[in-house]
Amino acid sequence: MKITLGANLIGVKDILKAKKWYAQVFGMKTVECRPPEFLEMTLGKNTFYIETKNPKRAKGFEEEFRVGERSSAIIVVSDMHAFIKKCKKLKVTIIVQPVQQFWGGWNAVIADPDGNEFIIDQDN
Repeated sequence: MKITLGANLIGVKDILKAKKWYAQVFGMKTVECRPPEFLEMTLGKNTFYIETKNPKRAKGFEEEFRVGERSSAIIVVSDMHAFIKKCKKLKVTIIVQPVQQFWGGWNAVIADPDGNEFIIDQDN
């Protein structure tokens, strides 16, 4: 039996706005875009399903994805300070400025336009 991670889910309010933001900030590539409810993007080999509330979902899956919470996806960058500089230029909300952790790496937290937060990580 093989088990793999299929995708990360992110709840948003506006698919087209999210598509632009995730492409600009993280460099994600669009695989499929079906506004107003669904957007599939990739970051390297990782898949992200970016969705809005969809009343067509099957029973048990009709609940809206939570919007405006800290994501379980941690985005790894090679240069924390260059990435944060880029974020400031793009007017991205920075929740936590870069801080060096006890293990020597750096972390920061940014938010998308809907308030979904992402931990940004740079290991040394």
